[in-house]
Amino acid sequence: MITGISLSGIDATLVLLQYTTDGYRPLTLGIAGTYNRLGCVDGVRGDLNTELVLRYFVDQRRAGRYFAEDQTGIADEDRLTSDSDIEELLQRIERTQRSNDDGKYSGSTSSDREAIVFALIAQPIWDAITNGTPAPDGLSERELQRLFGQVSAPAEIYAGRLPELAPLLHQLAAVDDFIGSRRLRWAPPSEPAQRYPSDYGQHGDEIREFLDRAKRDYRDDPIVLAGLATYESQIDWDEDDYPATPHIPAATAAEIRAWAMSERVARRAIGIRRDETEQS
Repeated sequence: MITGISLSGIDATLVLLQYTTDGYRPLTLGIAGTYNRLGCVDGVRGDLNTELVLRYFVDQRRAGRYFAEDQTGIADEDRLTSDSDIEELLQRIERTQRSNDDGKYSGSTSSDREAIVFALIAQPIWDAITNGTPAPDGLSERELQRLFGQVSAPAEIYAGRLPELAPLLHQLAAVDDFIGSRRLRWAPPSEPAQRYPSDYGQHGDEIREFLDRAKRDYRDDPIVLAGLATYESQIDWDEDDYPATPHIPAATAAEIRAWAMSERVARRAIGIRRDETEQS
């Protein structure tokens, strides 16, 4: 999203996004893990942030506000319970935020009828940006509004707990400022309306090509160049042993919103509420 470099074999920070009239805005603070070569992260380090995010989506699912249906019928992807962990949630969103079967099935991940996707940022780049930005004493209400935009969910997710998550909040604010100052935008990896739409890139030639492009594009930016140097030192150049992740286009926000508002989803929400009432 920021540099277009490959994530293969690299730690990355994932930020859940929600669509607004101003484009995608952060829904959560950053969640760190290792790119799993399947479009998501694993090895997530659980903390208060992941606990609150998971609890929010479990509660939303129970209330019929969150949908992530695997329309291909391969698996029941919308089953999310209090026994689930954060990686299960993220993998469900990864699976259902995208188009499947050559576009036959559109992405279906939504919360309160708005598209839910995520951005992935290589950890060396994330760290270079956040480490190079002085930590503020705190963020004012106005600054929080600028950071999260029209997205109301963060207030529900982090109600009263943001002071405990000040370092993660500072990191997200620093990355958001960087994105805005470089005329970039928050977006899922394969969203075409961004500077570096990506299918991740798995092989050595792709990794080198994407890295060289990033070095050219940011040749006058010492922060990014420092991150790219760290990234290059961490790369395993024998990536050809791994199959490439197929390029699967992200569903547009309009497609997901239309799906979420469909009669089918409405009937499903009623069914979920009825089932849970009968089981309570």
